[in-house]
Amino acid sequence: MIFLRSILILLVFFVILTSFIPIFDILADDAFLPEWIFTLSEWWRSDNIGDLEFTNALKYLQEQNIIKLTMDTHYDIITNFLITEQLNKNESIPFSNCSSDWYITGYFTPVESDYSASAKEIIVENTTRNFKSDFLDDMIIEGWGKTQSGDYLGWYDGSFHLSDNALDLYGNNLLVNAVAVDSSIIKQKTKLNIQTLPAPWNKIIFTASDVGPAIIGKHIDVYTGEGKQAESETFRITGEFNKVCTD
Repeated sequence: MIFLRSILILLVFFVILTSFIPIFDILADDAFLPEWIFTLSEWWRSDNIGDLEFTNALKYLQEQNIIKLTMDTHYDIITNFLITEQLNKNESIPFSNCSSDWYITGYFTPVESDYSASAKEIIVENTTRNFKSDFLDDMIIEGWGKTQSGDYLGWYDGSFHLSDNALDLYGNNLLVNAVAVDSSIIKQKTKLNIQTLPAPWNKIIFTASDVGPAIIGKHIDVYTGEGKQAESETFRITGEFNKVCTD
């Protein structure tokens, strides 16, 4: 891990010295990603670097104006990067099956440091731990939350669980292109687009990879990331009479 961190530092240093590396425009006029950044993201996806190293690298690159991301600078930076990355790829899928009158909501991962209520003691995996009570309330509704210790607390099957990351239905990391669906209406792993959402969500290609007790019928729940900015996005995308296209 020390070797990989050293390589990361050298990579950043190299980029600063070679600012002529080509840039690719993404959605907004001032959003861009250099081509080499995808090597860094592949390291992260293959677990060669962890979330903390990846987050710190992205923050540094953003502060130095080496990368500019689609969402507000206060947005969960990994989610912000993944949105920008997908828009950059401009993936084309022939969505041939479209229907209207869909109800869209959003869900997010609460971050305990954003909360302020007094601590509440719970039992999680046979261990006693304390978490802010208002954080616990939101975490139970949303399914997962990021604790002040940096791990993730989940609620399913009537009990609390711990993980290194928020997880989807299949135990994979919960990422920004995930949506929860009624599996009797949309099959899991289906690719879909919701053209009537506000930008940039209308350009995202989502994957059905989650479920929820309130997701019934023509209702899709869109994952928006971590923290308060992601929570705000859940309100912005919520609405009726949406058009959904599937592959």
